[in-house]
Amino acid sequence: MKSLYSFFFLITVSISLFAQPVINQNSFIAAGDVFNYTQLVEPDSELIDVIPNGGESLTWDFGSLPAEGIELSDFYYPLDSTPDLFQLFFGNQTLAGQNFSTHALELAGLDFELPLPLQIEQAYQFYRSDEEGYFITGNAAEVEGLPLISAYDTLDVVYSFPLSFGDRDTNSFYFFTDVSGIGAVGQSGSRSIDADAWGTLTLPGGSYNCLRVRTELDVTDTVYIGFTETGTRIERPLQVNYTWISPEVGGVVAEAVFIEEALISFRYLANQSTLSSATLNDNDFKIFPNPAAQNFEISVPLSFVGSYKILDLTGREVNTGRLRDVALVDISGLSEGIYLVSVYGADTVLTKRLIVNR
Repeated sequence: MKSLYSFFFLITVSISLFAQPVINQNSFIAAGDVFNYTQLVEPDSELIDVIPNGGESLTWDFGSLPAEGIELSDFYYPLDSTPDLFQLFFGNQTLAGQNFSTHALELAGLDFELPLPLQIEQAYQFYRSDEEGYFITGNAAEVEGLPLISAYDTLDVVYSFPLSFGDRDTNSFYFFTDVSGIGAVGQSGSRSIDADAWGTLTLPGGSYNCLRVRTELDVTDTVYIGFTETGTRIERPLQVNYTWISPEVGGVVAEAVFIEEALISFRYLANQSTLSSATLNDNDFKIFPNPAAQNFEISVPLSFVGSYKILDLTGREVNTGRLRDVALVDISGLSEGIYLVSVYGADTVLTKRLIVNR
């Protein structure tokens, strides 16, 4: 009898370890999440033969990948941590309508897809996560010092929920936005997804039960220059992404990007925990000295993984970065005055006042 119990116990454990993942609103990206990635400097061409193979209960062993690479972080900010005008539009359900958003990803200026030679600051891409799916709702940035909100006329459906093995879907997206005094920019395209595999993905930092999704992106940019009254359509080459999503992690643990069948980038979850493993309270978050003159330190527990952001009293972002147990922040370039220092982690946003005084 004991051996029979052991048999059923092993069967139960095996099923739980290799259960097909299902991705839904509660097991995917949400406001306050922080994901730290390593991007390979030179993607390994040997991965090309491994990545396209789909199926059930697979094993992808990338444990021997180099731990060194380009450090990347995705900070998914709550709407109330974005500039006031962006928050007013995307965070107001009555005003925004279909473009209502739940969080935003801060983008580097070069990542903001505005194909015009303009100075771009405070660029964000906005998202909504709900029981129906995960959507890109729009972009916003300061362009030449002026706010530019680019709302999608047809939303980009990244994933429909619930998402499980075998699901396939194709959707189109579109926006066209006037850039005051300059012209207009737009984008149209289609996104086709195929949840083609599931199994265990092993990385240098651990193993994850994952659903893998193959995505084809076919995108065309449109640029209209007002003073020359000329327009241009730019058709991008077909992009194919292979994305491993873990419901336990609550997001993407690895992603490979192909352009015209060539592997151009591969990023994977860094050895650090993707999300904070500690709930941060106000007493755990310290800034000192305060007042400060040239620099100050942000202190949080070692187990807390997240980011920080400094705003002036107009809501303008003046500094941002990743947190370790102690972050030394250079403020020598800031004017005297009062600033707001916020830290972000999983389900955590805390803010303190900082006085810059010389």
